Amino acid sequence: MEWAQQFVEQYGYWAVFIWTFIEGETVFIAAAALAAAGMMEPWKVIVVAASGAYAGHLVFFTIGRWKGLELIESVPSLNRHYPKANVVLDRYAHWSIFIFQYLYGTRLVAAILFGCSSIGFARFALLQIVNCLIWSLVIYSIGHLLGMAGAAILHAFGIYGLIIALAMLILFGVWAYFRYGHHHVRKHLDHHDRTMES
Repeated sequence: MEWAQQFVEQYGYWAVFIWTFIEGETVFIAAAALAAAGMMEPWKVIVVAASGAYAGHLVFFTIGRWKGLELIESVPSLNRHYPKANVVLDRYAHWSIFIFQYLYGTRLVAAILFGCSSIGFARFALLQIVNCLIWSLVIYSIGHLLGMAGAAILHAFGIYGLIIALAMLILFGVWAYFRYGHHHVRKHLDHHDRTMES
């Protein structure tokens, strides 16, 4: 998180726009934490993050319309997330635009997949306005709360207390993923593989 904070401090709102364009909550959360400390304007952080995510979705949707699957197969990072994204798209067709926004690593490949699908550009663009605004408010709130909590811990326990708290938070996140998220994702992927084989 420290590198993200330095990145935001150096490049400001452009850092938030660029990072949300290419899919990343880390810099956005760091910016929200800085806004909680009074170093950035909260409404600007929210609007810039939503705009970056929205622009990214439309660009990659357009790429999907042009050469979607060919691009996915040629880029290892996109190809790695393709099976997971495809499962969600098949299983939750009507809600998948909103679901993908919170599945880290699948957002860009999902936008390309939507470009390959039958959904129209106008409908996709309209739904993404709602999607990106909701997402930016949710992630900003998380970052703002983390920033306030971090400032309180720093004030009460000093820098070492803050480092310990961050380490515990990271460990909890890793544990939660492997305890709940990883199993859920693997179950859907295994089900998808069995369906393809049959």
